[in-house]
Amino acid sequence: MSNEWDSYFYNVNGKLASIALDMGIRAAVPDEHRPHLLWVWVYLKSPRDDGFPIDSEFPILAKIEDKLAERTLAQCDAIQVGRITTDGRREFYFYGSHSRAFPSEVAQAMGEFPDYQFDLGDQLDARWKQYLEVLFPPDEVREKMENLKVLENLQKHGDTLEKPREVRHWICFSSDENRENFWQAARQLEYRLESKPESPNQALPLGLCIARVQSVKRADIDEAVLQLYRLAKKLHGDYDGWETQVVKE
Repeated sequence: MSNEWDSYFYNVNGKLASIALDMGIRAAVPDEHRPHLLWVWVYLKSPRDDGFPIDSEFPILAKIEDKLAERTLAQCDAIQVGRITTDGRREFYFYGSHSRAFPSEVAQAMGEFPDYQFDLGDQLDARWKQYLEVLFPPDEVREKMENLKVLENLQKHGDTLEKPREVRHWICFSSDENRENFWQAARQLEYRLESKPESPNQALPLGLCIARVQSVKRADIDEAVLQLYRLAKKLHGDYDGWETQVVKE
């Protein structure tokens, strides 16, 4: 496990879900030493109408999670990789080196919480498909998650996000033609050219920095970023983030 956990909302099987996962292990996935997917579904005592827990239930769910993680790590050499909260339950997911002791360990752990019903299961998942295809966010969701991190950092420094300001966007390409085509399209969106620097991405070494004055409210910055992200992808480039200055009242 790493300390780089993050979360996002997404529709899973037609239901709104909160998905939390360890993003920091992505580069090491799949882990050939932990090919077994283990899961426990714990059913909420008093779910809200939208299927999420009421505030008073969060502390005990955290205790259940800690206990399950402790037991599966000790007996199955398993690490927790994520959880999904949806439709009146919280699903905990682990990958371990084996699953032999998993049912008995879960039973012992949940024995400390007799008021909670649960299901459990395991399967061989050497390719870590549950982590990569279910838990890990799609590309555009990841862009929104990165946007939120920047916005939260601005707010920590006293920015109310109310005032429009100059925002610089970075994109990189493998060819001059694609970079120029992107720039011509960006001009129509009222961006101006800041620079054409070298990119640290060896596969996409041709950088582009464009800027314009725009809103940084969450919906607005998400819309602007996804527009540039999609354009870059269409031209075989990579959108590489944005930056701006702190604006205080």
